[in-house]
Amino acid sequence: MNQDETGIVLVLTPIGRDGQTVAGLIERAGLKPVVCTTTEDVVAELERVVEVAIVAEEALYGNNVAVLQQWVRNQAPWSDQPFVILTNRNEGLRFAAFRKELVKRLGNVTFLERPLQAITLQATVLSAVRGRRRQYEARAYLEEQRGAAEKLERLVAERTRDLEEANGRLRAEIVSRERAQAALIQAQKIEALGQLVGGVAHDFNNLLMVILGNLDLLSKGLGQDPRLRRLLSGAMEGARRGATLTQRLLAFARKQELQARATDLRALLADMRELIDRSVGPMVRVDVVESSEVPAVTIDPSQLEMALLNLAVNARDAMPSGGTLTILLRSEEVAAGADSDLEPGRYAVLSVKDTGEGMSKETLAKAVEPFFSTKPLGKGTGLGLSMVFGLAEQSGGALRLESTPGVGTTVSLWLRAADAQPVVSGVDVAAPTKAASAARILLVDDDPLIASSTLALVEDLGHEVVEANSGREALELLDGGFRPDLMITDFAMPEMTGLELADEVRRRYPALPILLASGFADMTEIKSIDLPRLAKPYTQDQIAAEIARLLPRSQPLGSEPGDISRE
Repeated sequence: MNQDETGIVLVLTPIGRDGQTVAGLIERAGLKPVVCTTTEDVVAELERVVEVAIVAEEALYGNNVAVLQQWVRNQAPWSDQPFVILTNRNEGLRFAAFRKELVKRLGNVTFLERPLQAITLQATVLSAVRGRRRQYEARAYLEEQRGAAEKLERLVAERTRDLEEANGRLRAEIVSRERAQAALIQAQKIEALGQLVGGVAHDFNNLLMVILGNLDLLSKGLGQDPRLRRLLSGAMEGARRGATLTQRLLAFARKQELQARATDLRALLADMRELIDRSVGPMVRVDVVESSEVPAVTIDPSQLEMALLNLAVNARDAMPSGGTLTILLRSEEVAAGADSDLEPGRYAVLSVKDTGEGMSKETLAKAVEPFFSTKPLGKGTGLGLSMVFGLAEQSGGALRLESTPGVGTTVSLWLRAADAQPVVSGVDVAAPTKAASAARILLVDDDPLIASSTLALVEDLGHEVVEANSGREALELLDGGFRPDLMITDFAMPEMTGLELADEVRRRYPALPILLASGFADMTEIKSIDLPRLAKPYTQDQIAAEIARLLPRSQPLGSEPGDISRE
């Protein structure tokens, strides 16, 4: 409807001059009459804003009323269009029934009998106009309420969306916090276990030192009995396996003493290729894929060799029916902020990929945990991956695992590129079992068993050994006039560590060579002073090589006091 037109009154009186008369009365009442000639015209005009429709009774005879009835049925729910019907003085049942039917079909109907009184017509029309205008007001109110309701619904929807987004962010933060907390708890557990493992491995190394040292000496006086030699060889092999196990434990605890240096991964892999082929067996095909440029990395090559061999054996065990083991070498650049676990820079990535059984998400999450293994009881220690993980972390890199059940597993070692170029080492020369010249050696160790074993190994080399069981006792011997050619000291000792003892001895006797022996070492402390180091458990050949390196071959027994004179 056109809201600009108001106060319209429709007039339909097709016979005589009633139309003009009614229109004049409507105008004098302050309204706007519109004279129609047919019911179709009335229906067309009703689409505008119409107050009242005045219709002569005779205009509705026949089917004409049906046209108005259809419009009345389709009018809006708020609308009740008023009709004023001008009747004749016709009496009788037929006319009474017709008028009753008009009320039923048109609804809001008022009858005025002709001839009309002006005041009656005007009063009736004005009353109908007031009712119709109240309907328009109700419509405006309903539309306003509907608009307010729609606005409220829109505001509620927007607020609900904001709340859902806030709840989503809160849930994500809760999940992130739970993950961070779980990672922290796991890190604390691993750190605590690492401390425990490091201490146990240190003590175990000391025990192995005693066992290997005594077995080494026993082998020299055992004779050639094949049975005894076989038993001794088995004992030595068991002790060496124990030493390997402690190295894995220390790698997991990140307490092994790494001899890190710039290492060429291509050369290391080429040297190990035959060993890897033999270790995985004939049912596993080994492929090596190398990028054109792979940088050297700073790492302990012997530890990396052990890690690579562990990964190859794990891959073999994951392919009991055979498969393909692929070793990949490539170079990667890590941008700032791209990886939370890695510092920005260039890395060499060493990946070991198998076509084996793969791991589920649950197994993958536990794979680097110490002592966790999917192998049958007695087939694995559960320390292989944790050792590789510890080596990667301690070398400033990272370990990445990818696995799909039924497809295979890929283990990737990310190793930071070295600043220096790798140095090709010469061929190692076997250490002599007897010294070219005897030396006087001060041996410091708080463990009597280890001290006794090491003393026997060194004396068997032809040297004179004086034993001290603490750092204080060693200082008292030196201050009392004892003049050794070399001091060998354990690192982990109560009251005064070997490092503290070495620092004090260097201050008092700067010319005295010092050799530090340890089953494990805090690398931060050890690197703060430049000392030659010997890792436990060591053999007689290893200690002989270190003594020969630190002392001139012409060193006489007992240096002159002036050589290590006290400052």
